[in-house]
Amino acid sequence: MGRLAVQNSLSRVLPLRTAVSSSAGLASAAINFLAAVEVAEYAGGQSAWLAILVAGVLIVFAGANFSELNGLFPSAAAIRVWIRRGVNDQFSLASSFVYMLTVVFVIAADAFVLGHTFSRAVPTIPALLWIVALLGLVTWSNSRGIKVAGIIQDSNAFVLLGTLMVFSVLVIVAAPHLGQFHYFSLGHNWFEAVALGIFIFVGFEWVTPLAEEFQDFRAIPQGMFIALGLIAIAFGLFSLALTVAFPDAGVLAHSFVPQLLVGLKALGPLGFWWMVFVTLTTAMTTFNGGLLSASRFVYALARERALPAWFSRLNKRLVPQNALMALAITSLVLAVLVYWSGQYLFLINAGAGVESLMYALSSVLVMSLRRREPQRRRPFHVIGYPVVPGIVGLLFLGLGIEALLTPTGPSGFPWGMVFFLAIIVAVSIYIRWMLPKVRQKRASRLA
Repeated sequence: MGRLAVQNSLSRVLPLRTAVSSSAGLASAAINFLAAVEVAEYAGGQSAWLAILVAGVLIVFAGANFSELNGLFPSAAAIRVWIRRGVNDQFSLASSFVYMLTVVFVIAADAFVLGHTFSRAVPTIPALLWIVALLGLVTWSNSRGIKVAGIIQDSNAFVLLGTLMVFSVLVIVAAPHLGQFHYFSLGHNWFEAVALGIFIFVGFEWVTPLAEEFQDFRAIPQGMFIALGLIAIAFGLFSLALTVAFPDAGVLAHSFVPQLLVGLKALGPLGFWWMVFVTLTTAMTTFNGGLLSASRFVYALARERALPAWFSRLNKRLVPQNALMALAITSLVLAVLVYWSGQYLFLINAGAGVESLMYALSSVLVMSLRRREPQRRRPFHVIGYPVVPGIVGLLFLGLGIEALLTPTGPSGFPWGMVFFLAIIVAVSIYIRWMLPKVRQKRASRLA
């Protein structure tokens, strides 16, 4: 086996604080700064914070769904297991692959913002070099074991959210004529603003694939709800600071680094470099948290023979090294393509759309499993069953479709929907023609 561990199981060492930081990690992406500008445009000025707050309240109900499902089947395979037992195996496979790819989208989009941030702050160093260096550092630290990755996640996530809150409050307090702003005025595109506000929280539930590595899997629901509150406060305050510094958010629409412009205008050079630091921490939490969770999900899919056995191998520190490297390389390639093309908005829309549809599906799974397996123990129960899950499912279904159909670029074409459909086609091809060969090959080896 060489460097591979004899034990083919993960290590249960993670505490509650890492449940919070991992849940907040993928959701606290640098691309959120660009998403906040888009939300402000649709919301109509200073009420962007309200759209993010409404999106956060809706996300809490989705979090309740994931909490009940995680309590039923705490597994690294997570949503793969839930959909298989709640719907069927084929739909579970397709949904799992599409869902898994959203992590790569977010990492690529975050790398795009990171590259432009550092090319603006330190123009002598190529932007792509920053992306390669940080992705390489995070991949290496992840390979050192779950404890090392957990410490990196904890330190970066809490520093990020805390400093962003302090920065935003200082910007708001320093702004003149605060009483003249319209904090509760709803724009004509309020529904679109809430739909895009969902993207601010995208990925909070990706802590669930780490269920087999927590000391107590019941820490996951607690961590998710704490993280959602911190994200809502931090990015709600930032959206308010953004619209206070720039009452017409449209002037930031074509900037790849709106957070730096807000910092520079509101607090001068201090604000500029403060936001450079914050952007660095967002990259670390997103890269680290995304690779940490997604590698476990890929490992679990391979363990269940949905992917080649190569992805299920663990190194001597009980890390799915092959899955980790494959995700890191894929993320890097897509990040480079996005950076060169400058096309990132469709990733925001596609990510928000896919996640919203998954949140709608989580309501369906809660209701389906209540009927199919009523006797199974549930450490966590959603409130208001079946009315609340039903309403939440319908709302997220509408928000997901709205996000996918949101126009991007000068042409006003919904490229997010095109991208989503292309992924479905690619996944369907894999399941229909390639997966049977993978399973046949593994079966012949076992025989």
